[in-house]
Amino acid sequence: MRAKCIGVVLLSGAFVVTACHKAPKRTPIAAVPPAPAPVAAPAPSPTPPPPTPPPPPPVSPLEEPDRAFFAGNYDEAARGYEAYLRTTTADGQRDQALFHLALTYALRPAPATDWPRATATLKQLVEEYPESPLKAPASLILSLRTELDQSVLDAKQRDQRLRQLTTELDRLKKIDADRRRRP
Repeated sequence: MRAKCIGVVLLSGAFVVTACHKAPKRTPIAAVPPAPAPVAAPAPSPTPPPPTPPPPPPVSPLEEPDRAFFAGNYDEAARGYEAYLRTTTADGQRDQALFHLALTYALRPAPATDWPRATATLKQLVEEYPESPLKAPASLILSLRTELDQSVLDAKQRDQRLRQLTTELDRLKKIDADRRRRP
């Protein structure tokens, strides 16, 4: 029996060996990829919002006084420049405010022209802002005003001297006339 069992085992082993060699080759089965999901039409993109307008340019604090200045309303412009100078301690536009303020004092029609204030304001500009591009025009105005003041002073002195000479001449004429009357 033992021999019979060995025979069956051998026979089974031979069968297995021959079966492995003679079996048709099969291609390995790969997993089939799932069918693609139906592609939905792309959602319409929302219309882009209209471009936002650029922010308005910053309003210059000197815009109103400048508008009044260039319109020839010097009193209103002076009030605006003075208010700006009182409220602003350090800014790139203080020199402009001082310059235009001085001009408002100088350009007012006579008799409202205030040259002493205009001169003082221009001197303040020249002293406080030596690097300002407005220093040169301010200095020019100051020098021209100084020359004008000197010319006016010279003219007054000439007029005074002329009156003195006229008075002296009249006195001498009177003395001469009195002398001629005496025999």
